[in-house]
Amino acid sequence: MTPDVPQTFVHTPEYALVLAILHQAYVDLRDTAPAQERVHSLAFFGNERRHLEWLCDLANLDHTGIQDAVRRQYPHESD
Repeated sequence: MTPDVPQTFVHTPEYALVLAILHQAYVDLRDTAPAQERVHSLAFFGNERRHLEWLCDLANLDHTGIQDAVRRQYPHESD
């Protein structure tokens, strides 16, 4: 059972899509993910082609903050 909390932020479908992409890329960093997916995810969070920055701009998110959070969670991947 979830508590009744007034919803103050309404997610648009576009925002939900950006969050789903970020979540999947994050999941793909796990050791259990296929190697090729991990490579793509590392490139994505490294912002090599600026996709992370572009998606974060769409959702008004700070891509450097997301990169920092990923580096803290997976420090061995940033070497």
